[in-house]
Amino acid sequence: MNYKIHLDIFEGPVDLLLYFIKRDEINIYDIPIMKITRDYLDYLDMMTTLNLQLAGEFVAMAALLMRIKAQMLLPRVQEGIENDEIEDPRNELVRRLLEYQYFKEIGGELKILEEQHAGHFVRKPNWSYIDHDIHPEDSLSRVTLFDILNAYKQAMDRLPAEATPHEVEIDNISLTQQIDFIYSYFPASPRVAFSTLVKSIKSKLVLLVTMIAILELMKTQKIRVTQSDTFEDFFIEQQEPGV
Repeated sequence: MNYKIHLDIFEGPVDLLLYFIKRDEINIYDIPIMKITRDYLDYLDMMTTLNLQLAGEFVAMAALLMRIKAQMLLPRVQEGIENDEIEDPRNELVRRLLEYQYFKEIGGELKILEEQHAGHFVRKPNWSYIDHDIHPEDSLSRVTLFDILNAYKQAMDRLPAEATPHEVEIDNISLTQQIDFIYSYFPASPRVAFSTLVKSIKSKLVLLVTMIAILELMKTQKIRVTQSDTFEDFFIEQQEPGV
């Protein structure tokens, strides 16, 4: 059975490349094109497996990376031209990344200014509700789709190898069952770490359906996913109605 998931938080292909660059602390002016292309195609494969809607720009970026990779493999020597005078095939990609990063940072600064400006308006406080359970160490950041896919890939890598071809094992699992499985953790704790959630899962199919269940609950705003630090394990929290 196929599950179609469409998320408003889906980010563009340049976001994904910048995610790799920050995660692996890559010099943006010296991108290891073979590695980043492999990582990019792996993520596209995971998105396809989860039936996430892939925009045409993701496919176009994949084509660009493959073209650059092919150009990097060709001899970079031309008659009468010094080798260091030939333009690096990665320059186009670097220009796009720097331009996108610049405007993204400007957008972030404008967002901060918007929040500061909003603070000048007098608003009547709601004295009827005071949350005494908030602690500084519980301050978490928003998780991107790429963070979730990265956690899913790590969980997949930890699973045991597939059974031999002549052994056929069928897991009777449904999306509803895994949604109930996720909710079973909330009575004991307001949030659960993804690593804890998937710790007992031994089947790739069950893990796949669990990931789809998480995405479906995010889509319907029944849970929220947060993270204590970039590239760290993320937490799943039940979302109150109307929040």
